[in-house]
Amino acid sequence: MNVNIHEESFNEKFFQHLDHSTRFEIFYGGAGSGKSVFMAQKKVIQHLQGDNRKTLVLRKVKNTLRHSVFAEIKNVCSQWGVNHLFTPYPSYLEIHRKGSNNQIVFAGLDDPEKVKSIQGVTDIWVEEATEFNQDDLMQLDLRLRTISEYPAQISLSFNPVSALHWIKPFFFDTKRDDTTIVHSTYHDNKFLTDEYVQVIENLKNQDPVYYKIYALGQWGVLGNLIYTNYVVEDFDPDQFEDRHTYQGIDWGFNSPSAAVQVGWKDEEIYICKAFYGAGLTNSEFLKEANDVLRKKLRVNCDSAEPDRIKEAQQFGWRAYGANKPAGSLKFGIDFIKRHKIHIHPNVPAFKSEIEGYIYRKDKDGNVLDEPVQFRDHLMDAFRYALEPIMLDHKFKWAN
Repeated sequence: MNVNIHEESFNEKFFQHLDHSTRFEIFYGGAGSGKSVFMAQKKVIQHLQGDNRKTLVLRKVKNTLRHSVFAEIKNVCSQWGVNHLFTPYPSYLEIHRKGSNNQIVFAGLDDPEKVKSIQGVTDIWVEEATEFNQDDLMQLDLRLRTISEYPAQISLSFNPVSALHWIKPFFFDTKRDDTTIVHSTYHDNKFLTDEYVQVIENLKNQDPVYYKIYALGQWGVLGNLIYTNYVVEDFDPDQFEDRHTYQGIDWGFNSPSAAVQVGWKDEEIYICKAFYGAGLTNSEFLKEANDVLRKKLRVNCDSAEPDRIKEAQQFGWRAYGANKPAGSLKFGIDFIKRHKIHIHPNVPAFKSEIEGYIYRKDKDGNVLDEPVQFRDHLMDAFRYALEPIMLDHKFKWAN
């Protein structure tokens, strides 16, 4: 199929990597490097060429796909003017190329039976690969055995979160002939806005190790963690009665909007559900949040955007602004640190964010009593959700 796609559409760092044939290819690096956009571009090109290709795109949790990689691939098609060649099926998350057998199928490992039922897969893209465990990858490797004219390839894209993660010894500490590794940072992305570059550059002033990991995409180990009082374990996220369920929203657009549902039991905190997505209008975000939160229950929201709270109320939400003076950042963090946190395995974005939630440092390296302001939207929504409990405890302590 003849489609004219210009080299200028790509970041120079990635264009040369369109044709890997190794079993594994890894695109890793810092925030805003453009690696996920490139992977979406690569998959569109692959599906414009040839026939009988079936790509499986995976994240750990299915409900994170619609407004991440599914939207990214549709966006690439739109930018390149090839929308008319593809048919998206949003209800069951597939994209088919018209007049061919080519399919891009999106799935989450939280629905293992759906993944097992997908037959004839020729290649796999694992987005946010640090959310997966080593056994997940081994099972995918065993499954990708379709005889095809295309290289049977597993692509992984991610930001390194910790030098202790299993991916580092598995792929990085020993050279592997079956693996191609491409590193990138925000310096490699010519499409970033000046405002976003400034946000990333500002991390230098908050914590040098944090900048190394999240801006430069290098392996490291964070210190000054704010929360260490958590475990990741399975529990029934729907077990909590309405009176023991608390909800919070942090608004965003270019930066993600976040919604969290929290259970409270025996003075312990349970992270039941969450939604996290960037580039969404208020109505789009609330539609997605409706699958995570209980619309009939109160939801505490970032009070800095009263117009968005009012719009949520017009959509039938019991949305209210969080009472930040009464439940200050420091007070909220201190309260949460005194209670054990249980994180459900199907909320990997929350786990990832809490693992990187650290206290910032001043220019002399002194640890300050405030967090680094980056990748903290779920943490903010989390605090807003717990505000009624915090204020109740504060009243009891005062009396």
